[in-house]
Amino acid sequence: MLAAPGDRSVRATFEDSGYTLCVLMGKRCAREAAEAAERYLGSAGGPYLRERSGHGRPKTPAHSGALALGHSAAER
Repeated sequence: MLAAPGDRSVRATFEDSGYTLCVLMGKRCAREAAEAAERYLGSAGGPYLRERSGHGRPKTPAHSGALALGHSAAER
């Protein structure tokens, strides 16, 4: 928003994001919703943030369904 203050598309996206945050956090004001989201991430989001930063559980590689079940390419 700060990079392109005159861009109506950017402003609309910004306002849509604020509205969505208000709905998700159950607040009527975007500032209150942002504060509530920060509190939520500071408490309940701890494991999520650790996992995203690489300090949580070890990540397992993604596999296709057949490979995850142990089937070879010839069996598919």
